[in-house]
Amino acid sequence: MGGTDGCILFLVHGLMDKLQYRAATAKGGVKTLLFSSSALLLWLFLLLLTPDLLHSSAWVLLLICCLLGLLAGYAKLTEPFYVVELDQQGFCYIHHKGHWRIPWTGLFFVAVPELDGKQIAYIGVKLKSYDDFLAQLQPRLAVHLMVEQRHLLIAALGSNCPSGTCPTDLMVEVGEYRGTTRSYKGAIAMFARRMQLLRQLTGFDLFIPMNAIGPEPAEFCRKVNQIRLQCLDNTVT
Repeated sequence: MGGTDGCILFLVHGLMDKLQYRAATAKGGVKTLLFSSSALLLWLFLLLLTPDLLHSSAWVLLLICCLLGLLAGYAKLTEPFYVVELDQQGFCYIHHKGHWRIPWTGLFFVAVPELDGKQIAYIGVKLKSYDDFLAQLQPRLAVHLMVEQRHLLIAALGSNCPSGTCPTDLMVEVGEYRGTTRSYKGAIAMFARRMQLLRQLTGFDLFIPMNAIGPEPAEFCRKVNQIRLQCLDNTVT
């Protein structure tokens, strides 16, 4: 077992068993929580010695900073320890509201998308089939991803519709979605329409925040695409 650049590789009989990328957003949670807790205890101790400090706006501001630090530390601790797992079968993205998985046979490639010639803060994932992906997508996760990535949609629309007059059918995310093999309703149908729209605007269907991966997104994409080809070659042979 070895680890580099925030990822851990498990080997079984010389073959890759699992490559795990630790979530960059989860790092430092314990330190943040301990520091904020210590600062809050000190704040309370000094307040007991000098109650008049409570009338100081700077002192109240310090309390707010301590409480925000506690919330930030707790939020980091609730993030999944690993954000991406790669194995012989495929690619798995782990979110604190669920996860999605793509077999290597269902993935075209991953890359860093661009808008107006500039890279955006996401890793883009292009699928071969929507049906296989949607069949295992959890509605709860679909809703949270659509909310979290709303600003990405707005930026993509702004880039592709500079006059602000996009066709109205681009904005429709409600109603039934008909796949190749079945139909979908509710949150899954909305997510499918969102994927279609983002593919039109960016060339990709799914998006992983770059800050969850770490400082080298291009290297991450290269490694994922390389492992995909290796695993597909092993399957064929």
